[in-house]
Amino acid sequence: MRKLPIAVLAAALSATAVSFGAAAQSNNSAGTGLEVVDEAMPDSVAADVAAFQGYFRERFPEVEFDAYNDGVNALPQYAERRENWVLLMEFPPYEEHVERGREEWNTPFANGKTFADCAKDWPPANVYPVYVPETDDLRTIVGDINACLEANGEEPIKNLNNGKMARLVIAYKEQFNGERINVDVSHPGAAKWYEKGKEFYWTKRGQLNFSCADCHVHSSGQSVRGDVLSAGLGHTSGFPVYRTKWALGGKPLGTVHRRYGGCNRQVRASSFKSQGPEYKALEMYEAVMNTGIPLKVPSQRQ
Repeated sequence: MRKLPIAVLAAALSATAVSFGAAAQSNNSAGTGLEVVDEAMPDSVAADVAAFQGYFRERFPEVEFDAYNDGVNALPQYAERRENWVLLMEFPPYEEHVERGREEWNTPFANGKTFADCAKDWPPANVYPVYVPETDDLRTIVGDINACLEANGEEPIKNLNNGKMARLVIAYKEQFNGERINVDVSHPGAAKWYEKGKEFYWTKRGQLNFSCADCHVHSSGQSVRGDVLSAGLGHTSGFPVYRTKWALGGKPLGTVHRRYGGCNRQVRASSFKSQGPEYKALEMYEAVMNTGIPLKVPSQRQ
């Protein structure tokens, strides 16, 4: 397909942009995922979640809340392709990778222990990223997997974006499929990480001068170069994902930080380091916005 000039692409995405703040003012916490919150979520964060989720309820009223974990496949604008996706899911293309990941998860280290031994002390997958006050840092599943390897005298995995790391993250997260995302931001330090992620999500960057929100909030459901832009709601609930575009390049699986890097490059911006503070903060913000969405790992995306 012929590539659109940058100026034309930018205009296509921004022409129908809606003011998120204005559209969300009419929504409140009713009908959002906030009812699953166990911790004392700050009022300002709860208001952000209610506004974000309320926006998508208004934009796509026919989409059930839980269905957002199917990503773009849930949107009405994707209806023509959905039947093919449903058929594809009868024999998911990621199954062989999932099986391999389960084997790797249960393969003993040299000392006889396995990832399962480490994971006994891990939080459930639906509450990641987890703030650690002692280090003022965020725990991610990717980080915990490498910490487990090092603690057992094994070499950490260098490729944090796909391959074995993605398979192992799937092996852990799939055990919690159906559990609703519920990240604790009650600690002031966690709230600071959340604010960093929020700033990243809404800040324009790159040659195209786009933010994450330009594509996945204001322009969600629109078509660009033959693809439909997914909704920000539910975005992280299926990662790691099997992506058709990545499969064509021989590396079909990807962690959410792989997707962040790709998004940055697509708007002609420099990407950040996987598991660096920028993407960990962004992962936290998106997870909080997805409060109440059930995990569905792995998932297939276009």
